[in-house]
Amino acid sequence: MKVKGILGALAFAALALLPRAAAAQGDSSARVVAPGVTLRRVVRPEGPWVIHALAVDLGNRELAVQAERACDRLTGRERPSAISKRLNASGMEVLAAINAGFFDLEGGSGATVGNVVVEGEIAQASGATNGAAPRRRPVRSQLAIERDGRPVIARFTLSGTVRTPRGRWPIAALNEPPAADAVTLYTDWSQRPPRVPATMRAVSVPLALESRSGDTLRYRVVADGPDTARATSERGLLVGTGAAAAKVAALRPADRVTAVATLTPDGTPRALVTGWPAIVRDGRSLMETLDSLEGASTAFATTRHPRSAVGISRGGDTLLLVAVDGRQAASVGMSLAELARTMLGLGAWNALNLDGGGSTALVVRDSVVNTPSDPTGERAVGDVLLVTRPAAARPTRSLPAPANVPGCVLAGARDPDR
Repeated sequence: MKVKGILGALAFAALALLPRAAAAQGDSSARVVAPGVTLRRVVRPEGPWVIHALAVDLGNRELAVQAERACDRLTGRERPSAISKRLNASGMEVLAAINAGFFDLEGGSGATVGNVVVEGEIAQASGATNGAAPRRRPVRSQLAIERDGRPVIARFTLSGTVRTPRGRWPIAALNEPPAADAVTLYTDWSQRPPRVPATMRAVSVPLALESRSGDTLRYRVVADGPDTARATSERGLLVGTGAAAAKVAALRPADRVTAVATLTPDGTPRALVTGWPAIVRDGRSLMETLDSLEGASTAFATTRHPRSAVGISRGGDTLLLVAVDGRQAASVGMSLAELARTMLGLGAWNALNLDGGGSTALVVRDSVVNTPSDPTGERAVGDVLLVTRPAAARPTRSLPAPANVPGCVLAGARDPDR
């Protein structure tokens, strides 16, 4: 779709949301951020609500949608505006950013809850059972940007194996808490040792990365010794728990370990963030019945909160990044059902709820355009979704990232939203 067509379609959709009197008073405004990127602010008095919607023309080959972890690592938090400024200073041109996945704030790690893919590399992922707890929980919906730039909302899970001289085993999790009776792989994205429950038998083997090609990582087992902690943080670690502990224990120094990890369906995308839950599918709200909440509580769905969301147009040629202000006199926030109806009105054919509450922040050219609800302003979060112009390529990533990334928050604090 051409830029002019997108502007017209979005303007029509936004105005359709407004009562005629409100539209006549000029309670909707728009500006072009860059060719193919338009920001609209809509005020709806019946909430009252203040809505900030960014439309991205995915047919514009000068634009790209990417994911980025705070602090350029799996632990720590960073404000979306700080991430944007940091990447702009490194040579990228970041046009916009929005907070993405839910993350650990009370625990202090800042780790994202769910799968994350950055620049085509799986930073963290798991199957349907995540962590040491044996109970199953629903897989949360995720937004993926495929290799061809196509956006998809689906439930992706890890599919992986490790091949060794001692056998071939499935990988239950990648840079996630160890899975019970299974093998978990920690790559150079992981910068702290895994926490294994005291009641669970576990064996770990440090690895040295020899080569990387797409979804394939080739390692060599290194000897355990005084430098093991450094080796595991900078290279890799294979952990076997319970019934799988003996398999990992059989590995010997110099053994070759080949790990192949991808996501299903469709393989590893270019970028991926995890939301919760999907709120619109095929042009219909999923929130009219509470059995589509992917494990979310009724209170979470029905209480009005600040909300962040991402939507995809019917043809898949437009991406919508939406922030709804909340907990303020001018804008009270939305329930998930209200958010779903808003996304439909803005032209979304499919839509996903992202982390909200005090985390809701939409950044345009380094400036926050909405009004975050925390008394301290914009919150440091776990990961973001970015809109960039890839004319200036991102500098080569150096892992692990230094701990002194400006603005990186490593300490936790009680989160009123949790």
